Amino acid sequence: VGKRDKAKIIFNSSLGVLFGAPKYADALWGVVKDRDITVNLKHELVEVKPQSKEAVFCLLDSPATPKETVTYKYEMLHVTPPMAAPAVLKTGASFADAAGFLDVNPTTLQHKTYPNVFGIGDCTNVPTAKTAAAVAGESGVLRKNLENAMKGKKPEREYDGYSSCPLVTGYNKCILAEFDFKLNPLETFPVDQGLERRTMYHLKRDLMPLLYWTVFLRGYWEGPGLLRKALHLGFSK
Repeated sequence: VGKRDKAKIIFNSSLGVLFGAPKYADALWGVVKDRDITVNLKHELVEVKPQSKEAVFCLLDSPATPKETVTYKYEMLHVTPPMAAPAVLKTGASFADAAGFLDVNPTTLQHKTYPNVFGIGDCTNVPTAKTAAAVAGESGVLRKNLENAMKGKKPEREYDGYSSCPLVTGYNKCILAEFDFKLNPLETFPVDQGLERRTMYHLKRDLMPLLYWTVFLRGYWEGPGLLRKALHLGFSK
């Protein structure tokens, strides 16, 4: 506390955007500017030197061959490792795509080769953010389509790509990002969720853990679709 002016915070990302969904990316650019945070895009972490406290990044947009690198000294380093599918999928070539993820239809969640196989969650190649919110949105689709498959019917329910990232931007502030396959906002509440809000912070801190442990893990939560329709008086997906 009281030491922010003595710290330099740098956010490096291998992506070419600050956040996938444009609406929330714009909001986050406002946050990083307000907080005086340095952002470097297309910087891929390739090496960490713990003895000298240095992090080496490859510049992905460098025209040189091999690509140029840049080294940053750090006092504290927070790293999100690349996501990968389990080894059992990577070695099962007929089940996985080239990247090793379960190869499913992105809307029905049915395997593209084996109709009696369905997938859900982070192990699949469904092109959406890998979050618990996405799994909740997928679960209702999976349940209905599994029922149909076991009755010899075709899948009829479709997943819209719903995912959510509660972006905590302060001790009492949060931007609740919700979006679909096309990265368009798919917001639950009838307010602008692209703004930092205390209400969304308490939703993240106080309500979501309760929802996760007592409802979602027991199979009773299939995403906020019904709530969203009700709060928007039926004028929402």
